[in-house]
Amino acid sequence: MRQIGLVLLVMALVVPWTMGSSAEAPRSIVIASAPEISGPEGAPESGDDLFDPVELDSNDDSPAYFAVEDPDNWMTVSSEDLVTEANPDRDPAEFFGMVGRDPWYEYGTNPEDHPNDVNRAFLENMVADMADMGVRWIRFEFRAETDVPEGPGPIDWSKHDWFINELLPSYDMQALALLGSGLVGDKDRIYQFKHINDRPSQIGRNSYTQVFMEHVEQIADRYGDNIAAFEILNEPNNNQILSWETNGQVEEVDPLIYGRLVIDSYNTIKEISPDSEVVVGALLHHHLDGVDQHFDWMDRVYDSVHVRTYKSTNGKHPWDAVSIHPYFLTAEGVIDHMHEFRELQSSYNDSSPLWLTEIGLEAHPPAWTSFGIMDPSDSELAQAQFMEEVYTRLPEETPFVERAFWFKYEDFGNPRDSYAGWGLVRLRASDYQYGPEATPWPRKLGHFVYQSMARPEMVPTHPVPSPDDEGDRVRYFESTGQELRDPFLQYWVDHGGLSMFGYPVTRVFEVRGRQVQYFERARFEFWPENTGTQWEVQLGLLGRYETRFHSFERQDPPDGETTTDEWVYFNQTGQFLAGAFRDYWESNGGLDIFGYPISPEFEEENPADGETYVVQYFERARFEWHPDLAGTEYEVQLGLLGNQVLDQPGWRR
Repeated sequence: MRQIGLVLLVMALVVPWTMGSSAEAPRSIVIASAPEISGPEGAPESGDDLFDPVELDSNDDSPAYFAVEDPDNWMTVSSEDLVTEANPDRDPAEFFGMVGRDPWYEYGTNPEDHPNDVNRAFLENMVADMADMGVRWIRFEFRAETDVPEGPGPIDWSKHDWFINELLPSYDMQALALLGSGLVGDKDRIYQFKHINDRPSQIGRNSYTQVFMEHVEQIADRYGDNIAAFEILNEPNNNQILSWETNGQVEEVDPLIYGRLVIDSYNTIKEISPDSEVVVGALLHHHLDGVDQHFDWMDRVYDSVHVRTYKSTNGKHPWDAVSIHPYFLTAEGVIDHMHEFRELQSSYNDSSPLWLTEIGLEAHPPAWTSFGIMDPSDSELAQAQFMEEVYTRLPEETPFVERAFWFKYEDFGNPRDSYAGWGLVRLRASDYQYGPEATPWPRKLGHFVYQSMARPEMVPTHPVPSPDDEGDRVRYFESTGQELRDPFLQYWVDHGGLSMFGYPVTRVFEVRGRQVQYFERARFEFWPENTGTQWEVQLGLLGRYETRFHSFERQDPPDGETTTDEWVYFNQTGQFLAGAFRDYWESNGGLDIFGYPISPEFEEENPADGETYVVQYFERARFEWHPDLAGTEYEVQLGLLGNQVLDQPGWRR
C-alpha cells in the first residue's frame, strides 16, 4: 500500500433554488483541495475478481461537512466544455470511457431467467446506467475457457455474442476489447501466461503467441468493426498474473516478444476490420528507485528490432494509440506524466494519441440510512475531486489524450470478504459476490460528477422538455422545467398540490431500486408492493435527514395528560403538538402525511430566506409558523426540505 498524502477537502453543492425560479442548469458541485489519495500496489486486470485491493477508508462511514469556497464558481462543465476548445475536431462525447464487468463472468449466473446464457438482465442494467452517465466506450476483456484438460482453451462465443452484437449497439456504446492474459485458457499448464516469455524464434514468435494470434484472428473475424478497438495485453510492463505464475520472479513481458505480437495483431486485425483501432501499452505506472520503469519498458518496445523494422518499412508504428494506467498519482501528477510520456513518443516520431484505459481511485460509501440519503464519506469526496480535476484538465492541457476510461463501473468483492472500492456504484443484492441484477445502489458521489460532465442532461435536476402527452394525467411546470405523472400526480393533487408540496424539482429517478421524485418541500416515493392502497405513494423521511445531527430530548406530557383540547402527546417520539401546528397537522393528513413530531418547537433560521421562524420537525416535514399571516391559510407553512436536501451531495444514491 502506498499513501500519497492527506489534504483537507472542502466541497459544497451551490445552486440557489427558490419557489418559482426557473431551472436552467443541473445542480452542480464545487470541489476544492482534495484529501489524500492512495492506490493499489498494482492496478488490476480488467474485471479480475482475483485482484486483492487496498482498503482505503473501508470504515469511513462518517458524514462529511461542507463549506462554500466559491459560490460563483460552481461546476457547470459538460463534455462540450471539456473537449471542443482543446480539440475542435473531436467529438467531445467520445472522450468518456469506463471499465465494466466482463460478460464472460456473467454466463450461467441467472439460470432461472437466462438458462445457458449470459445474465442479460444484469448486463443490460449495467450498460443502461453507464449510457445514462454518458459513457461512450466500454472496456471489457475476452476470456477463453479454462476447463479444457489439454491444449489451449477455446473461446465460447455464447458468452460474448449478444453483448457485442446486440446490447452495446442498442445503447450506441463503443467496445474496447482487451486481449489479455485470459485469451489463452490455462488449465493445461503448457498454456499458462508465463509461457509468453518462452524463447522466441528468429522472427519473434513462440508457441504461446501463435495460439494467442489464432484467437485474435477468430475474434476479429467474428465481430469485425462491432469491436471498435482492440487492446493488446494488460499491463505487460508489470503484470500481476505473470508475477503470480512465476512466484514473483518475472513481472514483465519481454519487449521483443511484445513488439512482434503487436505487429502480428495489428496486421491481422487491420486486414479483417480496417476501421477497428489497435491500442498498445496498457502500461501500469511503475515508479521504482527513482525511475519510471514503464517508460523504460516502452522505450525498449520502440527500440525492438521488429518495431523499428516495421516503422522504417511502413512509415508508422504498428498501432493506432498507446495506452497507460496512471495510478499512484495526484491529478497534477497525471497531467505532468502525460506530457512526459508524450516526450517519449515524440523521441520516436510517434504522433499516435494516448488513451487512459484505466484511471481510478478507491472510495467506500457510508452505511445505509433509514431516510435513504447518505452523506459522502471522505474517500468518496476524494474520488469525486480527483475525477473532476482529471477529466476537466486532461482535454484542456493534454489534447493528445484522446480517451479516458474510469476504472471501474462497479465495486467488486474479493476473497477476504471485503469490497474493492474502485467503482462508482455498488450493486444492489450483490454484497461481496455478484447478485442476479445490476441495480446501482448506492451510487457514489463520483457517479454524479461523471454524469454531470459527460451527460449533464441526464442529471435528475436538469430541466426536461414539455411532454407530448401533457393532459389530465401529465402536467408540466415551466417554472422548474419538470413534469409530473401518475401516480405521483394523483397523490400531489389529492393531498394539497402546490401549496402543500411545491413544484417538482427533479424528474423521477431510482434510489435502491425505488422510484422517487423531489418537490420543493418533499420527496415522493413509489411503493409498487402497495399498489391500490393509500400507501402506494409515501413521503420520504426528509425531516429525519435534516435533523440527523440533532438530538432532541424526550419531553414529558404536559400535566401528565397525553391528549387534551390544547395538545396531543406522542409517546413514540416523546414530543407533543399544540396550537397552530396541531391544527395544521390534523387538517392536512396527520400521521399518514407528516409522520410523528420528532422535535419540540424552537427557533431556527430558514436557509431559504435567512429569516428566523418558530419551527417543529416531523419525520417527513418541517412546520414553520408565520405570525404575520395569523388567521390565514398561510399561518403555518412547510419548509423547503426538498430544496435543502438537493443542495447537499447525498441525495443521488
